[in-house]
Order: sequence, then structure tokens, then C-alpha cells
Amino acid sequence: MTERIALLGYGRFGRALSELLVEAGLRPRVFDPRQEAVPAELAVPSLADAVLGAEVVVLAMPVSAMRTVLEELRPHLTPAQTVLDVGSVKVRAVQVLASVLGRDIPWVGTHPLFGPASLARGDLPRRTVVCPNELHPEAVRRARALFERIGCEVTELSPDAHDALMARTHVLTFFLAHGLLKAEAGKDLPFAPPSFQPVARLEEYARLEVPHLFGVVQSENPYARDARVRLLDALTQLHLGCETVDSGAPATVPAPPGLAEVREHVDALDRELVQLLGRRARLIQQAARLKAEHGLPLPDPEREASLLEARRQWASELKLDTDATEDVFRAVLRFSRRAVPESP
Repeated sequence: MTERIALLGYGRFGRALSELLVEAGLRPRVFDPRQEAVPAELAVPSLADAVLGAEVVVLAMPVSAMRTVLEELRPHLTPAQTVLDVGSVKVRAVQVLASVLGRDIPWVGTHPLFGPASLARGDLPRRTVVCPNELHPEAVRRARALFERIGCEVTELSPDAHDALMARTHVLTFFLAHGLLKAEAGKDLPFAPPSFQPVARLEEYARLEVPHLFGVVQSENPYARDARVRLLDALTQLHLGCETVDSGAPATVPAPPGLAEVREHVDALDRELVQLLGRRARLIQQAARLKAEHGLPLPDPEREASLLEARRQWASELKLDTDATEDVFRAVLRFSRRAVPESP
């Protein structure tokens, strides 16, 4: 069982995780640029010192910082080590791990579904998601064993499945919580009815627990925007329904001149896109057959990471939104995966 652990990052979650590791009889070596925050008995002076001889390297840092840290670490890592992240989003975290470490250094994406506040409350069960990795199955087993040792129930989900699930849960929770905060829900009320108590708890959640995560889950989760749009559409429909009830008849807005023609062009272009998706799906099916014959993984995280980087570059050259373009191609990748029949 793993005994030597490097913990890189000692923010709110890094601190909580280190305490769980110590309680489980493990003593991580911790490095954080803010060294004064790290207990002296755990602190080491550099990234290289932290990972020297470590069996597992835990990246307890924002996804935005991972690539820089991994590139600095890469010369100090060996194939005997496993690198895992603990971020709240998995698609982009796994992309970074795959693009920097690839096939040479075992890696795995994980998301502990608890934090300092839930630990303080003693919330149980304590759950963690671990993402399967065909390139490094042993890394998945090692991560699972580590989290089980600190008292977690472990569930395996693909990065896409994880982020899609999180977009429908804590992404929207954070979004609603901050919306209530900005709307000053419940502020300065002399009293509130019992029905308002769940809203009050959500508003408190936004003020006290969510600020450090809000930007991460909204900007890094590729499914977050669609989830927010669906929620806003639903709320808009509810609002319009209330307006109809108030007025007795729905309001109608005439379409501006030329809109019908523009919509026809959009429909024609979308038909071409669907035809191109069909062609791409057939090519992916050919690639899947070739990979199966040679025992190669499908999907291939390293290849997908390289593909997405290239599409971002193409978008940049055309002065398009690179993040939005990446989101589109992530959806294309999901579509192509579904076109490949599962092995019997």
C-alpha cells in the first residue's frame, strides 16, 4: 500500500486532504509556494524535493496552474510514480495530464466530492470519483486504493460523464447561490417564513463556501454553459408564463424583416454540418477497427488532447473564440465515440 505521498498545494482542500492522510497513518510531503501555511513537519522546500521517491503525487491546485507545474515536474518524475489531480472538473484536467505526461508517466484524474466544510460537519458517506484510464490502469487502481484508505467510497466515471453530471448539480447550485446573493435574497428581512429557509441556506453557502470554486466550475467545466442556458431558458419560460397569467394573453413580437431568410441559410448550413458529422463518424469507425486489431486504446486521451490543442490554434488563426471552439470539438468527440459500437 502506498506510503510515500507528495502533496502539491496547501489551500483549503490541500489542507483538508493532508489531515485525512495523516489520520490514515500517511505523512505527505507538502510543497506550496506559500510555505508559511504548511506545518513544519510536513513542509519540503521545493517541488523536486516533494516528489523525490514519492509513489503518488497529488496535484491540489487549480486546473489553470496544472500545466505549468507539471512541465516543471516532468524531469523529476519516473514511470514508477502515479500523478493524480483532485480538481472539481475532469475533462480539462485529464487533457492537461495526458498532454504533458502521456504514456510515459502514469496519471489519473480524480475528484473528491467533499471539502473542508463537509468534513467539519462529518457528512457521510465520503465519496470520490476516479476516471478510468486505459493508458494507465494501474494508476486507477492505486488512486482507488488511496482514497479507500482515507475512508472514501469510490465511483469510476469518464471525464465527460463526470463533468456532465457536475454541470447538472453543483454547477447549477453555485450559479443559483450566487444569483441569490446578487439579488440580495432575504437581506435585511425582519423575519422569513419556513419556506424561505432552503433559499437562506443556499445564499449562505454562496457567501461562505463557494467563492473560491465558483469561477473554476463555471469556466472550466465544458458542460457548464449549456446547463446555465437550459436553466435560464426554463426560468424565462416560467417568467413569461407568469406574465401571461397576469395579462390574460401572451405577448407577441413580430419577426424583423429578413430573419426568415437568415434562418433558411442557417438550416442549410446545419444540414451540411450533420452530413460532415456522418462522414467523421464513419472514419472513426474505421480507426476503431484498426486500433482493435492492434490492441490500441479507444478513446486515446493523449491523441484527443493533441487534437483539441490543434483546433484551438485553428480558431485563434481565424480570430474565433478558442474556448468555445474547444467546447464544440469536445461535443464532436463525444458524438464520434457514440458512433463506435461497444465490444461484445
